[in-house]
Amino acid sequence: MSNHQSETSILEAKIKSEQQKFEAIFYGSESPMVIFKGPEMVVEMFNEKYQEIYKNRNILGESLFKAIPELVHTPFPNILKKVYETGEYYVSREGHSQLYNAVTEQFEDRYFDTTFSRISFGDELYRILATPREVTQRVLVRKKLEDSLKELEEERELRERFVLALSHDLRTPLAIVTMCALILKKKVEDSETIVEMADRITSSVARADRMIRDLLDANRIKAGLGIPISLEDCSLDQILNFVVSDLEELYGQRFVVNNMAGEIKGRWDTLAIHRIVENLSSNAIKYGTPYSTITVTLALVNNCAEISVHNTGSFIPVEEQDSLFDHYSRSKSAESSGQTGWGIGLALVKGLTEAHKGSVHMQSDLDSGTTFTVILPVG
Repeated sequence: MSNHQSETSILEAKIKSEQQKFEAIFYGSESPMVIFKGPEMVVEMFNEKYQEIYKNRNILGESLFKAIPELVHTPFPNILKKVYETGEYYVSREGHSQLYNAVTEQFEDRYFDTTFSRISFGDELYRILATPREVTQRVLVRKKLEDSLKELEEERELRERFVLALSHDLRTPLAIVTMCALILKKKVEDSETIVEMADRITSSVARADRMIRDLLDANRIKAGLGIPISLEDCSLDQILNFVVSDLEELYGQRFVVNNMAGEIKGRWDTLAIHRIVENLSSNAIKYGTPYSTITVTLALVNNCAEISVHNTGSFIPVEEQDSLFDHYSRSKSAESSGQTGWGIGLALVKGLTEAHKGSVHMQSDLDSGTTFTVILPVG
């Protein structure tokens, strides 16, 4: 054997030995590894850990993006092309793909930290060695934490706005009480003035008390405790007439009661029903067309009482309607109306209605205005 043949044999033996070492490391690795060959990125070899990412898929000898079409519209094609053409090492951090799970037959969000390296095996085609490490759990946990932090920040902002609105609203009845007390302090002899001042004090204190009670009940609902109610025999039509009469003292003759059912007797919490109708009617006044009529309708449908409050004016867009009953939530139209609000009125309506095993829904459009309907089982 010539020296040249001997050197060639030794070199081949070394190459074979190095290849065996590489394959031992490659196939025995605890990390996923795959090699793509040529510009078509044909899957030339991969280990078991890589196959686990794509269970029940036959990818060997196939072009990567034909075998795994979900990757076509991700950054990976451009990354692989650049690495193949330039030879530059590349690290993809938290690369996202929606991969098809052949076992569950569902698409899943998956995230990988992947290194890409160009290598050569001595022929005219380059290879790309990719070592993906799945970090899906880490990313999902972080995203959940980020979402929680965002929700906390949004709630903090809402609470600040709520406190400002509450402070503004509480100052009005307290100012009235202070003014009336100062007048009485002057020992006014006019009995009619004294009675008037006493009535205004009583009314203002009651109003402040309702605000505080609403706040406490809203916090109970948010904490998942619900609102305790006290059921008693009563007539819904009488409650509605009483509430509307009270509202007319504040807002004038703007209400029309449309009783389509006559007398409806049952067991409800009188004060809770009062608060439901009062909240809905007050909202209709605040956000409806100024000086327009507010219609309060009572109907009996399928052994359920339906109380509807309708106003004309700015409608509430569909995309805002789902969040209206959330705590501290106000629609954009409400925010832009210039009216102060706490964002808890509708949450209270929902909580009080559900405490009666009922439900509440709304309909709002440009042509017909806005209607809130409370459905209460009769029993």
